[in-house]
Amino acid sequence: MILDVVIIGAGVIGLACARECARLGLATLVVERHSSFGQETSSRNSEVLHSGIYYSPGSLKAKLCVAANLQLYDECRRLGVWARQCGKLIVAVTEEEEPDLAALHKRGQENGVQGMEVLDARQVAKLEPHIRCRSALFLRRTGILDSHEMMRAFLREAHDHGAEVAYGIEFMNGEQRSDHLSLQLREHGKDIVDLESRWVINAAGLSCDTVAAGFGIDIDVAGYRLHHNRGHYYAVSPAKSKLVSHLVYPMPNKHLVGAGIHITIDRAGQLKLGPDTEYLSDGLTPAEWYSFDDSRKERFFDAVVRYFPKLELSDLHPDQIGVRPKLKGSETTLKDFIIAHEREKGLPSLINLIGIESPGLTCAAEIARIVSSIISTN
Repeated sequence: MILDVVIIGAGVIGLACARECARLGLATLVVERHSSFGQETSSRNSEVLHSGIYYSPGSLKAKLCVAANLQLYDECRRLGVWARQCGKLIVAVTEEEEPDLAALHKRGQENGVQGMEVLDARQVAKLEPHIRCRSALFLRRTGILDSHEMMRAFLREAHDHGAEVAYGIEFMNGEQRSDHLSLQLREHGKDIVDLESRWVINAAGLSCDTVAAGFGIDIDVAGYRLHHNRGHYYAVSPAKSKLVSHLVYPMPNKHLVGAGIHITIDRAGQLKLGPDTEYLSDGLTPAEWYSFDDSRKERFFDAVVRYFPKLELSDLHPDQIGVRPKLKGSETTLKDFIIAHEREKGLPSLINLIGIESPGLTCAAEIARIVSSIISTN
């Protein structure tokens, strides 16, 4: 039996792709090496529904994020996914930061970001009395959502249309046949099994470059090699969490390695600070990626107290770590999503999704629609 679609990876992107492929009436199977869905980047992030302001005009990140922002709140309501349009402030704390804020505003206009407004210090103080800055960009349509509920909703709709998910299955390698791909998969503790599919979607997140290499792609020549980047989060004490009601971000890091250590809010109203950015050395094992380094506390405090002066060092408590699948070179050049139908590499049955980091959660359904369009038109 040859399946229509096999999707490698059951994060938010893989599950969104499963929903779209199953909606087309395709026999769809998702294989996931972990024991459940969303065990990596999809469940270890700020859960922000982004606006699209940061990204280069014309890039996939910009176009897909702006499009997603305009429809995702309605989609969450339809799916029963919790979301809150709390709004976001990007603050210029010093006079020297204000030209960069103006440039960011201009980029937002070029990208078509909706609900954007420049505020002075007095206007910011009305919105957030405990935030100090010279000026800010207010993004009304930025918000937060429950990423686990979103993944469950995608999975539910995929199942409703006939898709299946198999956990504990690891991809080994694959080879193009005349009109399909032959895959070798291993179930944990068991022998390798063969599977055939007319299409394969590589949505493997932190392992997407390894999966691409398993199809014989030179990931350095293709520009697919990942450079994993770790980010810590600190939770803020309940008393101080009551003092801020919007997301608050500093000016972003150069080349957008990260958006800067910012204030986000979870579903329960708990403030969290993070993430920081740290490229992981090749010698670390995945098990070591998630070991929390509490020596960062003062660095987090210093980064945030400059615009949230009521914060005290004792308010911070270790929370979580997320790892982002950044493309090699992201530390010096802003990288876009890669959505690649690999016909030119002699793999017409393969679609690679590479470097899908932030705003991947926001863009998941938009990415899946591109993938389903590739399949339906080929």
